[in-house]
Amino acid sequence: MNPSAPPTAVLRTAEEQSKGRLSTRLWWMTAICVLVALGLMLSSFRSQGTTITIHFSEGHGLKPGDTLRYRGIDIGRVTSVGLNSALDGVDVKILLEPANQRVAVDGSQFWIQRAKLSLGGVSGIDTVLGAKYVGVIPGDGATKLEFEGTETPLMLTDADDSEIRIRFPAGEGLDVGNPVRFRGIKVGEVVGIALNSDLQGVDVQVRLVGAAKNLARVGTQFWIERPRIDLTEVRGLDTVIAGNYIALQPHSSSAALATSFEGLSEPPPLPRREGSLEVELDAPQRMGIVRGAPVIYRGLEVGRVANVGLSKDGATVKITAIIDTEYAEMVRENSRWWAVGGIEFDAGLSGFKVSVESLSTWVRGGVAFATPEKEPGKQAVTGYRFMLEEKPEKEWLNWQPRIAIGGRGRSVVGKHYPTAARVVATWKTSVLGIPRRHSEKSWGLALSDGTVALPSRFLKAAAEPNVVVTIEIAGVSFPWSSDLATSTAAVGVLKLPIDLPTESGVERWSRDQVADEWSSKMVVQVVNPELTEPIAIDSTRLEVEEGVGLKVAPGVPIAPGLNGSPVVNAATGQVIGLLSSSDSGWIVGKLPSTAK
Repeated sequence: MNPSAPPTAVLRTAEEQSKGRLSTRLWWMTAICVLVALGLMLSSFRSQGTTITIHFSEGHGLKPGDTLRYRGIDIGRVTSVGLNSALDGVDVKILLEPANQRVAVDGSQFWIQRAKLSLGGVSGIDTVLGAKYVGVIPGDGATKLEFEGTETPLMLTDADDSEIRIRFPAGEGLDVGNPVRFRGIKVGEVVGIALNSDLQGVDVQVRLVGAAKNLARVGTQFWIERPRIDLTEVRGLDTVIAGNYIALQPHSSSAALATSFEGLSEPPPLPRREGSLEVELDAPQRMGIVRGAPVIYRGLEVGRVANVGLSKDGATVKITAIIDTEYAEMVRENSRWWAVGGIEFDAGLSGFKVSVESLSTWVRGGVAFATPEKEPGKQAVTGYRFMLEEKPEKEWLNWQPRIAIGGRGRSVVGKHYPTAARVVATWKTSVLGIPRRHSEKSWGLALSDGTVALPSRFLKAAAEPNVVVTIEIAGVSFPWSSDLATSTAAVGVLKLPIDLPTESGVERWSRDQVADEWSSKMVVQVVNPELTEPIAIDSTRLEVEEGVGLKVAPGVPIAPGLNGSPVVNAATGQVIGLLSSSDSGWIVGKLPSTAK
């Protein structure tokens, strides 16, 4: 072609032009389809999720298509199940759903859920009718794609757990899957059992779940609870049906956490409850008493035997008894202790008598104690030692000390009991010209407002007409005047015209510690300087007498010399009135608010 030649037009027919445009469109359509296909393939690859491999020792019938479940929801599916290269296990591949790939981390635990039937219960029953599945508890470590599965389905599926090792002298029939219990609640389970390296015991791997992992602290005691049935002890009957389990007794919550423990071959001594009293009993023989036997007071169980063993020198049997908090005040330094249990025969001219203690003490034995009523003695403290007698003396069984139980009284108000003051009214009369001295005595309570609370009978006796009456209190005296006294049905007050000397030792009881309201629903105590121990009176022996006070039941023995003694509420320590004698018996009269 000549370059200098002018361009020439190429003429195309309409049909040729139409074919060209169609070819161009087809190329664009092909390019778009290729891009869409590439996008779909990419999306498909991304939606496949992550594949993990789990190594099991047995397949238990698991097959491709079975699911991976967490908290009852399918989060993956089994893609293949086959023997590993060494032919000693099974490799299971599972494809995780994209949203659940967070289970593919170090610490995750996998197991094959299958039906399990035992006396202790039934688990995995849904796999009997449906397909088996793989269970999982997610961990919290770094990403991981290969795992070692466990053979035993976990019963407690809480992800917040910890594992500890306990070394026991023997397995005692313990099995993988047996629970760990504390206070009757399942807090963990056994996940592994094996002989230890020296073949002298058994190492048990335990998984504690949730807050229970804080129980694994230095000093915590573990033992295997199993049935024990003999003539001296019945224990662990629940394990006959439910199987053996590991029990624990935690140590102080401030102790350091631990992962390795030495298990006990026998349960530890019973723990001491807060505020209880622990005493030691020395006995020449065991007398059939075992750990857990009851401590009896007047036929009622008030404590238990915590431990039985030889004393350190081997000369006697040492028995540790724990008295419940509310009955601790009944144990005094002069209390007497003896063994109970068995059957007693007492033959005489009128026949013979058979005495049998309760079934519990007959089977397990027990100890009983009594406290003198006249001089109860000082309250025993933890560690106090008593001799345990084989039989009680008859007088011990008749002792009836009235001691307020429940750890109440002076410890509640943080101060001592009110101190009663001796008050005497004296006057003289003449018979045939011979002078004669008369007197009326009573106890009273000096109050912070300058008055003395006294029984109304005393005030009436002091108001002797036509004679001069002198009142003596705390080493001082003053003449009687009716203007000084205010009397009610049972109790009145006498205004003191002089101040009591400080050296007299008479305490002025604060009006703030006088109860304004009271009822028969309380335990009261009669306090007096001549009593070594306050006399307790239960609410069942008190009856409200309107306008007078609390009437004391006739069967309560009260010495006449206690007239006018303060009476306090054992629960609060407040004074509720004075003990006052009447024609119908004893009355606890309420204190008037003020004097004239």
